[in-house]
Amino acid sequence: MFDWLGWKAGLPLWWSYRLNRRLKTDVEEIFEGIAETRKELLKRWVEEYWSHLDKLVVPLGEAGLFASDSTNQARIPTFLEEARSHGTDFSEVFILDEQLKVIHSTYSPHLGRRYSTNSELVLGLGIAKSGNKCLFGPYSDPLTLEIGPSTSAFHDAVTLMYVLPLMEGGRFRGVLCGRVPNDVVSDLIQRESGHVYPDSGDNYIFMAKPILSKHIAPGTALSRSRFEDLAFTHGDNLKDGVRTNYGIVSVKNHTELELVFNDPATGKLHPGVANTIAKGDNLFVEFPGYSDYRHIPVIGKGVTFQLPHCPDVWGMMCEGDLEEVYRIRGLNWNLTKGLVLFTAAFYIQFEGRYV
Repeated sequence: MFDWLGWKAGLPLWWSYRLNRRLKTDVEEIFEGIAETRKELLKRWVEEYWSHLDKLVVPLGEAGLFASDSTNQARIPTFLEEARSHGTDFSEVFILDEQLKVIHSTYSPHLGRRYSTNSELVLGLGIAKSGNKCLFGPYSDPLTLEIGPSTSAFHDAVTLMYVLPLMEGGRFRGVLCGRVPNDVVSDLIQRESGHVYPDSGDNYIFMAKPILSKHIAPGTALSRSRFEDLAFTHGDNLKDGVRTNYGIVSVKNHTELELVFNDPATGKLHPGVANTIAKGDNLFVEFPGYSDYRHIPVIGKGVTFQLPHCPDVWGMMCEGDLEEVYRIRGLNWNLTKGLVLFTAAFYIQFEGRYV
């Protein structure tokens, strides 16, 4: 009856669910709404930041970007800085030439660096060389950490890179890149206003189908978790280690790329993530929920999607702990419970007087 939970943990959760099962439709609609809103928010954000780079192409060409004798090239740093200031989530905007050498950048220490086949970014640059845009990442880049944050209060080395080919007469001449610290992406889906269930709700992105980034296994985290540290919640967190009956789940530096959403009891992807990858879309809000990477019963909605010019398929889970979602006690229950306790106390007192 209590499935994988066992009766000790399952009985009180089952009782809470039964008392509030009339809320099931509302809970479904809540999770559907959160998932759809966050997915569309990500897509609109990506489109907006592609537009910041698209608007640069014409003025760069007019400034004679790749001409050897143009006197207008002195204007190029200004164009890049304007793009970075308008696209506030960019921490750097830079240009590579045909040999993948940095020839212009809003971060001057980056000038002169040449990207070789040993660079992880070379995967995205390969797409650009064929004349196509590529949203590449997330991946870890020490330079992102060095440059510093853009708009997020959180910051580490994890990076999302916009890669736009610069063509001239159908010939590849270089690449225009926009660097975004990946915590910006996490902020987009982790805004506290998006957490209907404040104690346990979490929205997180994971790799669903790696097309370009084949080195990232399905189920690997691509965004920061609310439970990474003590910023949002108190108690167990991934930096200090989340304790389970099957060991400790932890990350060393950051959630992205370090955490795989496995159920510690099985060592396999937890059912929410696994079913979302398999079906492309998964909604489950009933008792007994499913075991997450903490081996705690959760419910929620999973979706898969592709962002504009990102070859990889991402997944997103919007979840809440089963206990928090169905812990509500209605007025009828409280009245009934009070009446039962009053009756029991009266009966015990009455019996005591006449024994």
